[in-house]
Amino acid sequence: MKSLISLGPRQVVFGDWEAPEILPGQVLIEVAACGICGTDLHVYNGMPASWPLPGVRGHEFAGTVIDWADGVDGFQPGDRVVAQPLLYCGCCRFCRSGQTNLCANLVLIGGERPGGFAERAAVPAGALFKLPEKLSLKRAALVETLATSVHAFQQNLSGILRSVAVLGAGAQGLFAVQLVRLAGARLIAVSETLPHRLATAQRLGATHAVNAREDDPVESILALTDGQGVDLVIEAAGKAVTRQQAAQLLRPGGTAVFLALGAEPTPIDFMSLVPRELHLRGTQCYTNADFVLAIELLASGEILSDPLITEMPLEDGAAAFELLASDPGEVIKVILTPKAETSPIA
Repeated sequence: MKSLISLGPRQVVFGDWEAPEILPGQVLIEVAACGICGTDLHVYNGMPASWPLPGVRGHEFAGTVIDWADGVDGFQPGDRVVAQPLLYCGCCRFCRSGQTNLCANLVLIGGERPGGFAERAAVPAGALFKLPEKLSLKRAALVETLATSVHAFQQNLSGILRSVAVLGAGAQGLFAVQLVRLAGARLIAVSETLPHRLATAQRLGATHAVNAREDDPVESILALTDGQGVDLVIEAAGKAVTRQQAAQLLRPGGTAVFLALGAEPTPIDFMSLVPRELHLRGTQCYTNADFVLAIELLASGEILSDPLITEMPLEDGAAAFELLASDPGEVIKVILTPKAETSPIA
């Protein structure tokens, strides 16, 4: 089958890959859409990963059911589904406590296992979620991205949320903007270097936009709060500079949540963190409950995804990766499509 094959840093080719075998407990799906994740991009740029080479990446994908293994129930040919790509063991202390996203034996479809940058993918039946009719398959490819932001908010929101800063306006940051808007934040300041992404952030609910190429984000956002700082910072860029800015932007007792990966070492000023009782928290993906809520939010239209999407054919995947790595311009989220979807995106 035709697939997008990763060979190493900055090496992705479109070619033939062995068709997936349907193992016990699995369902075979025809992939309709698969998103390029920021993690995919980090690994493409050389971030160390345990993923095999060569390999088929892609963990943000949706499609239709083709076939399934004996003993699998509950599916019909043509069922529209989205894959939850984190495969957890169910046996470790974290799984048994409901923290499946922290599983000690976690495996990623599209990482350690072949993923959705292909015409077909074999997925454990329990990792598939059926889609409501009003959610197109291309929009459903963003469920995984949104679920990560949903998890961050489910874990870290408490009390009244007045002011928020979002650092980075890629897909994660733009979903975060919409979620804090739903949470009732009055001040939503976004810092980003790309003008199109800033404009999109304002379209989706940001009250203030800071071009980090032209203005100092810390000075600009602190000025909006009379120097006090914000209640919550969402760091969605994965850079040392934005991680440091996150701590600098918080009011005493505030919380910074770090969504983005990135191997760049980051010094933190603990002489500022400790006396101000700041909370710096990482967030690891999502649970099934977060996935379900992400589907509901996209299907209801409460969270918009169309302004983020640029659709490209899977055969142009190498060019898509290079575009995102070098000069994304007005592109925010690339969805790769092995075949044309019958149901429209709009």
